[in-house]
Amino acid sequence: MEESSDISLLALLKDGDETAFADIYNKYWERLYFMAHKRLQSAQDAEEIVQQVFLNLWHKRADLTIISLPFYLAAMVRYAVYRHMANLQRKKEQTTTLHSTTPQQAPAFDIDNKFLLEMLSKLAGELPEKHRIVFLQHKLLDRPLEEVAVELGVSVRTAEGYVARVMQVMRQKREYLTLAVVFMLIK
Repeated sequence: MEESSDISLLALLKDGDETAFADIYNKYWERLYFMAHKRLQSAQDAEEIVQQVFLNLWHKRADLTIISLPFYLAAMVRYAVYRHMANLQRKKEQTTTLHSTTPQQAPAFDIDNKFLLEMLSKLAGELPEKHRIVFLQHKLLDRPLEEVAVELGVSVRTAEGYVARVMQVMRQKREYLTLAVVFMLIK
């Protein structure tokens, strides 16, 4: 019974029915919140993640093909939690790196990072425009691929293709990058 209810709600959602969206939200919000809170141990972070999951569901509603709504939503929350935890870890490592850098090392640290960024920007400059934009926004500025794709007016799948192509080019240029990093470390 619940599955057929979900199927009809999804059909209505796909057509932009806000009442169907509200029904889905009311039906699954608490379960998803519990899932996120259990992993994060933070009410605020769990709430933000669940809100973002539902926001993504609404924005992507026309393009989605969902077989099982509870499994789909649970997977979305699970991956959002993993991304959140990875971002927290990355910020923690960056903070640790910045705090462990002495004032005497800071200018060298900044120069080395600036040099590496300039080198990556130079390599990115050789790419087609949309490839370059996706690479710089998604990989260097750490913006979600979905946002970058929307701004460029391309599908997420296309943006993923751009990233894959850029990474292939970067792998081909790895020798150049490796020599530059070695040079940077020797200084």
